[in-house]
Amino acid sequence: PHPAPARMPSSLAPREDARADAHCRALVVALDVVPAAAGSAYVELGDTKASCAVYGPRRGRAELAGVDRGTLDVDAYRAPFATGARALDGANRARARGRGARTADDGLARTVKEALSASVLTESFPKTQVDVCVTVLDARGGEAVACVLAASAALARAGVACRDLVSACECARAGERMMLDPTREEIETSDGMVFLAQMSSMEAYAKTETFGRWNADETERALDACAAGCNRFDAVLREALRANPRD
Repeated sequence: PHPAPARMPSSLAPREDARADAHCRALVVALDVVPAAAGSAYVELGDTKASCAVYGPRRGRAELAGVDRGTLDVDAYRAPFATGARALDGANRARARGRGARTADDGLARTVKEALSASVLTESFPKTQVDVCVTVLDARGGEAVACVLAASAALARAGVACRDLVSACECARAGERMMLDPTREEIETSDGMVFLAQMSSMEAYAKTETFGRWNADETERALDACAAGCNRFDAVLREALRANPRD
């Protein structure tokens, strides 16, 4: 069975958006936002916004000619107007805004690819590749979560064979307090973070990542909380896909 929402100790100070510590921000999903793509999705996770376009399968690189699996390529970018974009220092960010350039984020691309790779069945498109392009449009905390959710929905929309939808969630720790799906401000004042990507129907982890020092009990509590958040986001993704069947 899916884990019940973890009981997390709460501080007297309310969260900025008045959520309980174990509550996630509202998730909104829109599909088919990039007409030229095989599949695309846009998500809003509170004030964090991200989009994803999936292209292919298309003919792969020459080195794939004798390979019986395809490849999954993931690129991640931050829009120059994305609030809180961390990929550039102040001077470079100003120059990027001036020329309207997106900023590549290799770390974000790696996180998204590792999360999706647990699910995408590359053997279903041998010798070809699927390209996933995610873009952070507004960075208010949980950008990796929003990008994984958008990418999972876009892959499903594109008809790419996967074991399961992949959802994601984060938990921040500030002293004794743990907060699910933290905002940027909560992340900045935290002393630890846990990221989880999960295939909810299979009850299987796709990727975990921790930042800061955690003992075994804290890690288990944080992962249980993240798993419950993943289940909630998974339900929203599935409802969006069910409500908009593709012809």
